[in-house]
Amino acid sequence: MQTNAQYFVSIESGVAFTGLNDIRKGNDGTLLSLKNDLKSPTSPFLRLRFGLLHNEKHLFSLLYAPLKLTATGSLSSNIIYDGINYEANLPLEAVYKFNSYRFTYNYRIINTNTFKFGLGLSAKIRDAGSSLRNSNQFSEDFNAGFVPLINILTTWQVSKKFGFELFGDALGARRGRAIDVALTTTYNFTESLQGNLGYRILDGGSDGTSSYNFVQFHFAVVSLTYQFKKK
Repeated sequence: MQTNAQYFVSIESGVAFTGLNDIRKGNDGTLLSLKNDLKSPTSPFLRLRFGLLHNEKHLFSLLYAPLKLTATGSLSSNIIYDGINYEANLPLEAVYKFNSYRFTYNYRIINTNTFKFGLGLSAKIRDAGSSLRNSNQFSEDFNAGFVPLINILTTWQVSKKFGFELFGDALGARRGRAIDVALTTTYNFTESLQGNLGYRILDGGSDGTSSYNFVQFHFAVVSLTYQFKKK
């Protein structure tokens, strides 16, 4: 039976750079920068996306995007995290995790051979948080939550082989925001295989009464997308 559905799988990798990662836990907690107070090295990452395009207009996809970064160093003064006093001048390790699972629907409002523009929604489940450890103390604060996002897709096909793509999710609120957007160049190796090269930004966080976390990560990205034959 002809359904005019085209399935695809995409794998993205590269390196992540920390631009901002500030955390605080507890009403009396100390604001700690995992970039300036500790050292966060450049880290590799991996993303997987599976989906289908129905009737050339309806895009459905599932994203698995794990992210785990480790910052190390020592502090010149004591800090309080989650009610625990961490003494200065001791080796300190902070682990920051931000795993994202997303279901996205995007409808192509403009759909020509050279230019496409679509809007949609993403249902995001994020498993995120941080932990601190030194030789005497350990504490962690990891939790899962649901975040609705607005999805946007724009592609411009300059030639048969070469083009540009903007794809991502974003939403802002009074006490926080979430942005995950990539701008890439595209290259069609074959009718089924496409490569992307470019930049991704992951920005956001929340300011709560007992916890605070705002981040900004920059990614150098490369990806491959394989489109299966239409069914």
